Amino acid sequence: MVCNKCYSKQGDNYFAKGWQELIKDNDTQALKFFRIAYEDAREQNNVEHMALSLLDMGICTYGTSYSNGLEYATAALAQYKKLETLKPQVALEGRLRCLQLISTIYGRQGKNKDAIALSREVIYGFSKLNDTGGYTGLAYSSLGAAYGRMGKTDSALYYHQKALSEWQRTNNYVYLPAAYFNIADIEMQTGNKAASLDLYQHALRIGDSMENRQVQVPAYLGLGKWHFVFDKDRAATLACYLKAYDIAKGLSDKLFYQKVLTSLIDYREQQGEYKQAMEYEQELMSIKDTVNTWEKDRVIKSLEVQFRVQEKDRELSLAQKERKITTLANYILWGTIGFILVISGIAIYLLRRINDRDKQLLQTKETLIEVIEEQRRQQEQLMQNEIEYKESQLSALILQMQQKNELMQELKERIEKDRKTANDNSLNKIINKGINHDREWSDFNTYFESINKNFFTKLKTEYPDISPNDLKICALIKLNMSIKEMAGILNISPDSVKTARYRLRKKLQLETEDNLTEFILSL
Repeated sequence: MVCNKCYSKQGDNYFAKGWQELIKDNDTQALKFFRIAYEDAREQNNVEHMALSLLDMGICTYGTSYSNGLEYATAALAQYKKLETLKPQVALEGRLRCLQLISTIYGRQGKNKDAIALSREVIYGFSKLNDTGGYTGLAYSSLGAAYGRMGKTDSALYYHQKALSEWQRTNNYVYLPAAYFNIADIEMQTGNKAASLDLYQHALRIGDSMENRQVQVPAYLGLGKWHFVFDKDRAATLACYLKAYDIAKGLSDKLFYQKVLTSLIDYREQQGEYKQAMEYEQELMSIKDTVNTWEKDRVIKSLEVQFRVQEKDRELSLAQKERKITTLANYILWGTIGFILVISGIAIYLLRRINDRDKQLLQTKETLIEVIEEQRRQQEQLMQNEIEYKESQLSALILQMQQKNELMQELKERIEKDRKTANDNSLNKIINKGINHDREWSDFNTYFESINKNFFTKLKTEYPDISPNDLKICALIKLNMSIKEMAGILNISPDSVKTARYRLRKKLQLETEDNLTEFILSL
């Protein structure tokens, strides 16, 4: 979120070294330096440097684990809050940096509205400060990416251009290439051949000069797509994609690896090389499974550590309470002995019984409370894990349905074109049978209803005229699918999807100014 030039002003060698490694995607080494900086700051009780190192560790880890990135960002926010009285400007700037990191993570998770809200707060906050680190540019870039994912091309181009201007103003060459290839993507979509090529090449030159592999990968992907779209040079396209593939395999941030594999799959399918496409598809699924498994294992280990820490705290608390009770009993005992031996004897006997009973009751009560609380936390975590797992299964199922329909439809068209005998319908019957995916929709409905409880029931109750096909459209809108994606999944044309959406609006009794997507998402 910041460049190493900003750290050098603080005179802290560990921060500078950490960022030098992070720019080269040496995340492990960078994290080591940031942790050393954190330990050094903690020994000196330097809250500002503790917050800064936690934020840097979040930047260093979010590419491989969103949960790690969010944990470090939250911890950094807590440290910056301590500075609100003594150093209000430092606290405000640190808070805004943390919010932008969280916005970036939300954007990668597809939470576009949350990401937009946070980035707007960052821009508003830095408007009151002298932003020399390019943080406003990061917020503009996040807005551009979010609007791009939402299909709002004009807004995306506007904010990416704002980000470019900010980074040029602050001479921030760490993030400047991102603005170039983000704008290049949009220019290529609008058919601007020369401008898009110049921007991709400019970004690649900066990435090569800084040895920044996270810049090189999207630059090569963009150039490969450019060759495919404009000069139809298949060899140049494949060469760029394979170059990006070789670089992405060594990156710790697996999002780049997944993007490269997706591009290679699309390219192989367009060339009719289905065997190679399936190999890349298997590799992509393996990467996703590995990331999901790693995240689940990390959550389980984190819960185990938390449980052990809580047990130690509980034992320490019980020991302290027991010591206080024993001390009080001793005072009473010696005071009673001073008056009379008989009374003191009776008092000792009674106090010991009361003391033992109280300790036993206290122990039982606290143990019960701890067990109930632990069960509640574990149940919440299990439910969260189950939701995440079902969401990943639903995404994989949708992708499989869409890709299968596309492959089967293309194969059908090829057979129709090359078929020598007009009466040979056996292959078409097999293909049509493959396109029939009632069972897949049944699985889809099962996963979807497990995440969105009573969604279909509520629609059927409030709108009895709604059809099963309308329910499918509603579910895909709920998942924020574009018209093109819906068409691929439903195996119909985009115009048919638009017609189905128009009829659905009538059945839902929506006014002209009402937004269908917002209405479905609000259910």
